[in-house]
Amino acid sequence: MLTRNPMDTRGLLVTGAHPKSGKTVACAGLAGVFDELGFPTQAIKPLSFQPMLSIRKGFEQTFFDRVIPPRQAIEVFSAESPLALKPLEWQHLIEICRKRIYPYILETPGNVASPIRYVQNEMYDSVDLSKALEIPMLVVTAKQPDLIACLAPVFAYLWHRDASAIGWLAVETAPTTAPDWDSEILYLRSHYNIPYLGEIAYSPSISVEALQQGNLLRHTELGVDLLPIQQALNLLIPL
Repeated sequence: MLTRNPMDTRGLLVTGAHPKSGKTVACAGLAGVFDELGFPTQAIKPLSFQPMLSIRKGFEQTFFDRVIPPRQAIEVFSAESPLALKPLEWQHLIEICRKRIYPYILETPGNVASPIRYVQNEMYDSVDLSKALEIPMLVVTAKQPDLIACLAPVFAYLWHRDASAIGWLAVETAPTTAPDWDSEILYLRSHYNIPYLGEIAYSPSISVEALQQGNLLRHTELGVDLLPIQQALNLLIPL
């Protein structure tokens, strides 16, 4: 494993509490807002797991680049499964992230405990990638009922793995009724040391598959506490 150079670009790893959690929307919204505020930031998803003949390869990166025209090209690659990810490809993933010119927000495949790599019967997931890159994590969940049932196992896993997480946020991926949302946020806040950073509201004009950003940046700026994320990325002075 490469040792981290103090001059390596700062990053933030975004992982999901579950599939279809809204990670791509969150990454694009955060990077886009920081870019508008004068902090050039890039959202990236270099690795995905898809059939080799899939026509959907790299669609998340295409969405990112629609929201923020890329200042630096990103090489996107995929493998059929974590079992098929070669050691050189894992090393390549690390180098892609560390050699960014601008601070980056990295979307990982799957959820927080989804395998990314298998080596000699050992499994590596998003926590391992976060530790390899020496960057903190941000957890994303779709806004839904039963928030505690969704997030408590995730937070317990992060604690067990001694992961560095700056907080969690929600993406309203569809119009949702969550009557106990506020009380469950208070419960999670009192039982786990992972701050709630807000939510990105639902909008029918936002579609990753259709490459429509709509009012994503406005919803992100209005709904999310940006300061902890700004501090994690070391965005102290506009570049």
